[in-house]
Amino acid sequence: NTPSEMPSVDNSSTTSASPEAVKKNMVTITSTGFSPKDITIKKGESISWKNEDTVVHTVNSDPHPVHTLYPILNTIGLMKPGESKSAIFDATGTYTYHDHLNPSVFGTVIVN
Repeated sequence: NTPSEMPSVDNSSTTSASPEAVKKNMVTITSTGFSPKDITIKKGESISWKNEDTVVHTVNSDPHPVHTLYPILNTIGLMKPGESKSAIFDATGTYTYHDHLNPSVFGTVIVN
């Protein structure tokens, strides 16, 4: 799936979305992986990833190690313990991703 529009990434810790939307579209990262592993959102919505582990994690587009499926995810970068980062998905499709530091940890974003 090749998106016609590229989403934007918000590396700040602030958000203009309602608390309900932020909670709904939150993915946590722990020692056991991403939770929820699969998330479905609407075009134009964002997802926030929060590192609730004690080690650094990343969010990178599949496939590992080239990260070419949805490159905007590669701009999220490293997330230290307790840190959150977000990405807005402006194109419909199914986007798989992983933690580059631990490629066996993966998830899927479905954008309708």
